[in-house]
Amino acid sequence: MAAQQTTETWDAAWTLTMRAHRKRLTDNIFDEYPTLAWMRNAGRVEFENGGKEIKEDLLYATNASTWFDGYDTVPTTAVDGITAAFYPRRYVSTPITVSMTEETENKKSEDAEKLLVAKTEQSMNTQRDTINAAIFAAAAGKTMLGFQDIIAATSTNTVGGIDRSAESWWANQSQSIGNFDNATAPSYDGLIALGTLYNASSEGNTQPDGIVMPLTTFGEYENILEGTGYARIEQRNGKGIGTQKTRNNLMFRNAEVWYDRDCGSTLLYCLNSKYITLKIERSLNFAKTPFKEPSNQFAKVAYIVTGVQMTTNNSRRLGVGHTIS
Repeated sequence: MAAQQTTETWDAAWTLTMRAHRKRLTDNIFDEYPTLAWMRNAGRVEFENGGKEIKEDLLYATNASTWFDGYDTVPTTAVDGITAAFYPRRYVSTPITVSMTEETENKKSEDAEKLLVAKTEQSMNTQRDTINAAIFAAAAGKTMLGFQDIIAATSTNTVGGIDRSAESWWANQSQSIGNFDNATAPSYDGLIALGTLYNASSEGNTQPDGIVMPLTTFGEYENILEGTGYARIEQRNGKGIGTQKTRNNLMFRNAEVWYDRDCGSTLLYCLNSKYITLKIERSLNFAKTPFKEPSNQFAKVAYIVTGVQMTTNNSRRLGVGHTIS
């Protein structure tokens, strides 16, 4: 318990004096969720209606063309080159528990945040925090896939049922970064390695549009820009300034750059919003179950439940920078 004690002497004057109290519950523990916000803004949070698994159809090989003239024969050999990735459904729950005595005592506080509302908000934020942390983690047990699975530092794992060690076309890009802000004239080791990763993750008219990194690395990136005059990082009339600027984020080439406190300290990710999606079950989108009360306990419990999974349909256009020091 983190509650503070009051030590006043409760005489008549003090007891009858109201305390200033606003109806608000101020978050002091949960982080913001910039990566979830980026995916949502990019239209990469998709809602599905049921289904045992999530299926992504994939084209992975070309057919054969033949130049011909006159009565030349042409080949008729069929080429496969079409398959699918399958992702299992994953579910997460967070309880909302209220005892009868807590509920009764709270009724007296007419100007206070209602107990049930506060506990529901607490559980909703807990679940968002859990999902955002899972985005940057590796799947374990019944958890959803994360960036460490889909955009692996060593891309030889199995994703969507496809073995990357046997199917190189399904492997993501990977680049060792090293000392991010080490100066190597006329640039920096981190920017050189990030440029290599960015280009490897690009193809034709599609390039990464998001780069997420840990706070320490982001701070080093800011220092590089500020210290070398590449860009000034400040706010003017609510609009930030950078090499380019979108929604007040820094840019690297055509990609927004931001930090997320859940991102691993030695990793950064080059993302292309076309090819990575957070799938949410429409009927279990932070859904609240009915309250139930056990027969031998004066309390009731409900759950916030979400069906969620991370998927990709083109791993080659996603990249990870690893071993950042």
